[in-house]
Amino acid sequence: MASARSRRFAASAALVVLCAACGGRATAGNIAANSFAWSENAGWINFAPSAGPGVTVGDAVVTGFAWSENLGWINFAPLAGGVANDGTGQLYGYAWGENAGWIHFSPNGVPVLIDANGVFTGFAWGENIGWINFNVTPGVTSSWRASDVIFANGFDELPNRPLVSLVYE
Repeated sequence: MASARSRRFAASAALVVLCAACGGRATAGNIAANSFAWSENAGWINFAPSAGPGVTVGDAVVTGFAWSENLGWINFAPLAGGVANDGTGQLYGYAWGENAGWIHFSPNGVPVLIDANGVFTGFAWGENIGWINFNVTPGVTSSWRASDVIFANGFDELPNRPLVSLVYE
């Protein structure tokens, strides 16, 4: 059985290889620079770190790593968990940090949300670190948008007429 020290070394080595494969300064997928969430117990969590893979929001999942000076790397797609996006910007599931433990993105059934402007809102919960607040400045912003963002911009429903008329002769 490998010691905790050798497992940490192996994990660190794997992260170094991953960062090197990214080629120089890593970009954070589709998360804007200076995107931070806040935890009273852990401090600032950087979703677009200047080194490392950063976080990427997709139509079905959130992947990558956020960085915290006090917690280290937080993995959004661990083997035994993961953060899912329902396609409308509601985030569910669990991220994992070696020093944070599991971080729940829909505590009490209320998910962290990505609004029509790509801004994260709401709270995540970690048993070891408490609440993570996304309602802070500068906040976390993604270029990802829900596919039905037009409805979030003022249209309650589709028009009550056909969008296309077909005429058969």
